[in-house]
Amino acid sequence: MTHDLKIKYEFAQLHFIGKKNWELRKNDRDFKAGDIIRFKIIEFEDTSKWSYTRTITNVFEDTNYGLQEGYVILSIEKQL
Repeated sequence: MTHDLKIKYEFAQLHFIGKKNWELRKNDRDFKAGDIIRFKIIEFEDTSKWSYTRTITNVFEDTNYGLQEGYVILSIEKQL
């Protein structure tokens, strides 16, 4: 499944340079490992030119470690 998500440019930059390989998101889309995220950078009018994809490799949703109910941490990697 492919999920279209908006992202701020400053956070997208962290993905591009390899400093952030995760996303904290509300789990309102039932994210699963193997799903694709198509990030659209919101600061640009033509988001079709300013988008990129990542694959979800893990979905962490354990509230015993301080994660708020209904939220997940998505491990992501660049698609080859």
